[in-house]
Amino acid sequence: MARVRGRAFLDTGRVEICGVASRRVETARRCAEDLGCEVYFDDFRRLAETRPDAVLIEVPHGVQDEMALWALETGFDLLIGGSLASSLENGFKILDLAAGHRRIVEAGFQRRYDPAWEELRRLIADGVLGEPVMATSMALWKPDPQSWYYDQQMSGGMPLTHLSYCYLNAMRWILGKPSTVAAVANRKRETSPGRVSEETCGVLLGFENGAFASATASYLGPEGMTNAGTRFVCTEGGVQPNEENAPGTVSLTVFQGGRSEVRVFNNEPSPVVRQAEAFLNAIETRDEARNPPEDALIDVQVAEAVSLSAREHRTISLKDNDDQRPSVGHQG
Repeated sequence: MARVRGRAFLDTGRVEICGVASRRVETARRCAEDLGCEVYFDDFRRLAETRPDAVLIEVPHGVQDEMALWALETGFDLLIGGSLASSLENGFKILDLAAGHRRIVEAGFQRRYDPAWEELRRLIADGVLGEPVMATSMALWKPDPQSWYYDQQMSGGMPLTHLSYCYLNAMRWILGKPSTVAAVANRKRETSPGRVSEETCGVLLGFENGAFASATASYLGPEGMTNAGTRFVCTEGGVQPNEENAPGTVSLTVFQGGRSEVRVFNNEPSPVVRQAEAFLNAIETRDEARNPPEDALIDVQVAEAVSLSAREHRTISLKDNDDQRPSVGHQG
């Protein structure tokens, strides 16, 4: 993903990659070479020597927070490739530093920059399909058990690292503010100490408008079994983003009045390039892009609530406390 997002920035024609850092210098060298950069380090702090305007972070969540806090304290704008932070505590620190240093921070969920999902949001926001009722999604994936994805501490947990690929960030963007979380989880294959607590997880996310989203994610992905497509059901119809499209396009199937219609959209540039453009615009205007830290913190809150709900077998209520920060309460 460092290469994917790095190339996306280069494809805007507006930036130069002035330095690359990785824990291993050879990894940094190869990545820098792929991105047309001659400067690389095995210490991320040395990136300051290249005097960048902004920093892109694409690392495991367990080491991501330290880098993000350093970048903000050093005075750089920041794009974080995935979730904002590995925990709410560190998410609050990022939020405070970004505000205190007046830095732009963008979390890396690029689905909000997908033209098909933009149209999906418009259809529901404008009431074309009536009131939203529910959405559903699934993400199956079989990572290497020895990789950081299976390490509870390094990953921050499967709900943060993988359940998010059920498009929960985009679903929130469309359905509004989440209010409750109910989850179940199990661990059947990798059960040794230190492995992720939730190997497979299902969540029911309620929203303030009465709609809900169900999502299931698992690290047990049988060969040949595909993910369940994302669907939105409304009182007067529904819509389904399509998984397979012709190169350079994305599409939706809209269901209404007993008929279905496929709507096709140009996907050039790609969502990651669109997000790179939006981030660069935010740097220039000092206006937030679509995944600012105040909003991205909700994804971390939801992930922690999922783990708590699954562990304690109860529904979690998501509440704002007096200083408007998300906090985790509960209802019996």
